[in-house]
Amino acid sequence: MKRFLGVISCLILLTVSIDSRAQFSERHPDLKYFETYLQYAPYAVDIGIGFAGAKTGTLWYERLIKAGVSIGSSLLISNSFKAIFKEVRPDGADDKSFFSGHTATAFAGAELVRQDYGWGWGAGAYAAAAAVGVLRVVHNRHYWWDALAGAGFGILSAQIGRWTLKPIENLFGIKSQTEIQLSVMPFTDPLTGAVGAGTVIRF
Repeated sequence: MKRFLGVISCLILLTVSIDSRAQFSERHPDLKYFETYLQYAPYAVDIGIGFAGAKTGTLWYERLIKAGVSIGSSLLISNSFKAIFKEVRPDGADDKSFFSGHTATAFAGAELVRQDYGWGWGAGAYAAAAAVGVLRVVHNRHYWWDALAGAGFGILSAQIGRWTLKPIENLFGIKSQTEIQLSVMPFTDPLTGAVGAGTVIRF
């Protein structure tokens, strides 16, 4: 039961963090820019490719916990700095230029990919994160130092996710050696001849 509650809590944290970032973006003209969506690609890669067979030393819920904490940390740090420094954006839209939250989010995800899958996958994730930073500058939403700071704080956010993983697992009684067991049993209905399958997932 504790394990189930832990997984649910992490899902809620991840959802709330992404939703908060989405609400933040809706108050700005960023939704029309590609990097607004690209910033989340490294997280999708980090959580998803393990299911596709990519070799990793972490389990799916560990990746989910780290992603949730990383996004939450990135959001908290970014919004705090924006409130403190009040740097006007290059396009003059508002005073939330320092530092780039999009870039921080992307680099946090890229660092998680590197942690979980190594530089083979990490290099591609970092390239995508760098593209987010460059696009923020090209689209006149940030100065280059905003993007550079965002990259640094994004990597820090991923480290926070890694540092807090074990304490969170201990708090919710999640055993890290637990693995997913998937069973699929095909069947045929003797009356109608319909073919189907039953699936059981244990975690």
